[in-house]
Amino acid sequence: MARNIEATIGVEYELIAVDNSTEGRGICAVYNEGASRARYPFLCFVHEDVEFLSQDWGARALAHFSHDEGLALIGLAGSRYKAATPSGWHSGDEEDLCINVLHGASSAHASAAFAKPADSGSTPCVPVVALDGVWLFARRSAWAATRFDERLGGFHFYDVDFSLRVAQQGKVAVVFDIELLHFSLGSFAEAWARQALAYAAAAPVALPFSCGAALNPGRVRRKEAAAARYWLRLLRRAQLPWALRVRWLRAAGILRYPTLWRVALKFLLR
Repeated sequence: MARNIEATIGVEYELIAVDNSTEGRGICAVYNEGASRARYPFLCFVHEDVEFLSQDWGARALAHFSHDEGLALIGLAGSRYKAATPSGWHSGDEEDLCINVLHGASSAHASAAFAKPADSGSTPCVPVVALDGVWLFARRSAWAATRFDERLGGFHFYDVDFSLRVAQQGKVAVVFDIELLHFSLGSFAEAWARQALAYAAAAPVALPFSCGAALNPGRVRRKEAAAARYWLRLLRRAQLPWALRVRWLRAAGILRYPTLWRVALKFLLR
C-alpha cells in the first residue's frame, strides 16, 4: 500500500503508522493518536486493504477544499440521510446514496459500486451527512474540533459517528473524481449489529439527520421504512442469535410498518 500511495498521491505527504498489535485499542484511539502526530493541515484516514487507481488523488482532494472553505470532510461513500432506525451509513434510499468505490481482488476483476443522486447534477462533490470509513479526508482543524470518540471502542461506527458530528459544524461530502479499489466488502456480523443497536439508542446527534431542506413527516416515515427494509435484508444473511434479531426488530419499531412484516418474519426465521 505504501508504494501505491507514493506512486499516486501527487502531493507532499507523510505516512503515519500506529502499531496496535499488542494493546488492541479501538480504531478511534489509533486514529486520534496518528492524527495528533501529523504535521500537515489535512489528514487522510484510510483502510489498509485498498489500492488507489487515480493519479494525483491527493491533489484532487485538496482542490475540493480550496474551492469550498466550508468543506470539512470528504469520503468516497456516504448518504444524505442518516436514519433513526438501527443502521449503518447507508440509508436504504437510493435517492440519498452517494458512492464511487470499486470492489474486487484486483482492478482487472473489480465491480463498481456507483451511485450519484440525479438531482446533484454534474458536480463532483455531493454533500452528505454520514460517510463510510474506507477513506476519510479531513481538515486537521475539523478533526481537532471533533476527534474520533474513543468511548465507542472496537472497529465499528467510528466513521458514522465522526462524520455526523463533523456535519454539525461544517460540510461533509462524497467526491466522485477519485477512484479507489477496496479489496473487501466489510463485515456485518454480530459485533456490528450489537454496536448498531447501541449507537441508535444513544447517538450524540438527533436522528434522523439529513442535509438540505427539512423533510415532512411523510417523507421521514418513508425513509425510515426504507432503512429498516435495507438492513433487515442485509442482516438476514448474518448468523445473528435469535434474541439479537428480536432486539433489532423492536428497536426498528417494525410494528409501525405493516408492509415490512413479511421481510421481518424472514429476518427472524433466517
